[in-house]
Amino acid sequence: MKINTGVLLAGGTGSRLAPSTNIVNKHFLNIFDKPMIYYSLSILLLLKIRNIKIIVDSDSKDILEELLGTGDEFGISVDYIIQDKPLGLPHAINNIFVKDSKLENFAVVLGDNFLHGREFFNNFYDLIDLEKSNIFFQKVNNPEDFGVLHLDEEQNLIDIVEKPKDFISDLAVTGIYTFDDKFFQYFKSIDLSDRNEFEIADILKLYMKDKSLNHIYLGRGMTWMDMGSNESLLNCSNFVRTIQERQNILVNSPHEVAFRNGWITEEQIEKLYLDNNQSTYFQTLYKNIQSIY
Repeated sequence: MKINTGVLLAGGTGSRLAPSTNIVNKHFLNIFDKPMIYYSLSILLLLKIRNIKIIVDSDSKDILEELLGTGDEFGISVDYIIQDKPLGLPHAINNIFVKDSKLENFAVVLGDNFLHGREFFNNFYDLIDLEKSNIFFQKVNNPEDFGVLHLDEEQNLIDIVEKPKDFISDLAVTGIYTFDDKFFQYFKSIDLSDRNEFEIADILKLYMKDKSLNHIYLGRGMTWMDMGSNESLLNCSNFVRTIQERQNILVNSPHEVAFRNGWITEEQIEKLYLDNNQSTYFQTLYKNIQSIY
């Protein structure tokens, strides 16, 4: 069994990036040579997921639809679902259940997440447990900004604490998950937090109680970044620029991933290049796909 549906969360206020996000959804901001949402979309494409549901606020839907269209440009199917109020991740995901009550296993990626490294994608189905839900964690130097894992000496999961004031661990939960349809049952049993949001940690704790949550360490071979602050935007842009210039590749290009997956043709990319021939991104894309064979 494979995961066939991907959920991409591209709403939210992006308040940490104001004043830029006072006028534009943060997922449209550039990370070096392409918009932020290209990077998170690429995660789902690298997992070979073609049915994509994007959660977006009503003010950004038309712009996002102009950028990504129906998904044909990437050989995928994109469905846009509006979250009318920013009430947290579980609330956003539950909007999908309202529209598609037959949804079973699905992957979730936050729109401001960056993930780079071949090992994770090549071994994804060896790492996860399809009979459970799965979270992925990575070591960070600022755990107070994330939900963190509390593990015992045998690496069993004891607790998940959201933005702890006191040090618990340096193991941050990344914005990449897989869930089954129990998610929607659990959502009905949680309440708004003091932040007036439904917290993803509350959902994860219910999975823990049910002994159906698997936690997976991304490890040193993977680069994960949360692009939600000005510092992380700059760090991620510099990382992408360095890798691309030194290795003459594109990092997290959904077009290139789609081409390598066999979902779009060289002719389609050539047309994109001719329509955007002043763009360094499309110049590099067209040059690189010609050298793949």
